[in-house]
Order: sequence, then C-alpha cells, then structure tokens
Amino acid sequence: MVKLFSASERGYAHRANGKPCQDFSSSYQDSLRQIIPCCDGHGGEVYIRSQIGSKLAGEALLSVFSKIPQSLLRYGQEEEVLRQIKLKILCEYNLLVEKELAAHPIRKKELSHISPAAADCLCANKAKAYGTTLSGALLMGNYLLVACIGDTEALGVKDGRIIKIFNTDDDPAGNVTYSMCQEDAFDYLRVRVLDFRKLDAMVLATDGFTGPYQSYDNLLSSALKPLIRRAGFHRDAEFAEELVRGLAAELGTGDDVSLAYLIRDKVKRKYYL
Repeated sequence: MVKLFSASERGYAHRANGKPCQDFSSSYQDSLRQIIPCCDGHGGEVYIRSQIGSKLAGEALLSVFSKIPQSLLRYGQEEEVLRQIKLKILCEYNLLVEKELAAHPIRKKELSHISPAAADCLCANKAKAYGTTLSGALLMGNYLLVACIGDTEALGVKDGRIIKIFNTDDDPAGNVTYSMCQEDAFDYLRVRVLDFRKLDAMVLATDGFTGPYQSYDNLLSSALKPLIRRAGFHRDAEFAEELVRGLAAELGTGDDVSLAYLIRDKVKRKYYL
C-alpha cells in the first residue's frame, strides 16, 4: 500500500500583504494510478496571474498523467518516450493558458499595478502572466514517472537518505528559476521513469516548505524522516498537515507552502526511528 498526500497553505507574508496563495498541489488516484502535482507560481511583478498558472500547470499534469498507459512506461528510459511526455505536458499547459486568456483577457487595471517595463513584457507575451514551476509524479504499478521544471523539489527517499531525482547543478541561482511560461520550457522540463520499489518515498515540495530547513540534511532529519515514520508506520497524515500549517504560519519564511508525497507502508523502520 502507498500513502498519498497533498496540501498547500498561504504563507504569512502573503496573508499580511493581501496576496493570494500562488502554490498549488493536489492528488488523484484510481484503480490503476496515483498522481501528485506540486507547483509554485512566481512572485515577480510580471507574473500577475501566477496563482492561476500554478493551478493550470497542476491540472495539465493531472490530465496528461491520467491518460498515460502503463505499457508506455515500460520503455520510459527511451529518449523518444520522454520527449513525447514532455511535449504532452507543455502542450496541455499552453492550451489551458490560451483558454484562460480567451475567457479572461488581461485588463488595463491589472497592468496599472506594475512597472511600464513589466507591462511591456506582458504585452509582448501574455502567457508570462501565468509563470509557474511544476513538479509531479505518477505511480502506476512499480513504475514511477516524475516531471519537474523550476525549483520545486522532487526528492526520493531510500533507507533514510535523500536521492535527488534530477541533477540541479545547472539551475539558476538566487530568485531566478526555470518556468512553464518560457518559450524554451521544453529544454528545461525534466522527465524520468524509475522503479518505485527502489524508493521508500517520493516527495514534492515548493521552496516555502524546503527553504526554512536550509540544507538537505536538516530537511531529512527534521521533516522527511518524521513524515515517513508517521505515514509509513502509523498511516497518520496529521503530522504532515501540521507541518505545512506551521511553516505557513510562523515557522517558515512567509512564503506559501506546498507538500505532496507518495510513501510506501513497508519501509525498514531502523532508518526512520
């Protein structure tokens, strides 16, 4: 059995400034598959609808992942298969953004709150209004499909240690991150197929969740090990809910907080005590 969880909370700085929650997380399961998306809408002034963009990115991933046949994942390390999956995700997201813009064109009132340079940028490319990261996972049988663009973490955990699903050494530094709204997003969207039997957990988290821990070691000992212990041993999601609420309230950086996970119930206890 695998535990499924997702939660998002508006950070205290966003509440104080009257900003919406720009994160989105969700979960889906049926008799064949379990899916978790986790997205973080950008905070820069040009991304005036990022709270919608993060939701659209999550919905795009859910739509694509819910239709992928298990047979395709058997060939998941082949370049053409990964390319098809990336294209489907980006095409679905761009289609949802186009529909959203058609139904709700950007208004002059929205542009009046940003700088002329940011307004010019939006006029040249309206899709930038919806800028967001995307991280998501699909579990079907023993196949685990993971997709990621931007600084939302996609982390595996095995025998009490973190396994980075993607090499992020070439990611931008500081407050810059790759985005679903980039014209060259295909070049930065990463997709992998793994054997979930080789992991104890798959964790997705926005930087509002990971940032306060400052290091992977601290994140592992203070958050991920207790999460796996409580969910994997006791089938208890309360700790995860309390953790997300606490980081969004007073313990975190003030940013929105999102967490989603898939945790196996048969893990070796000695690594998580």
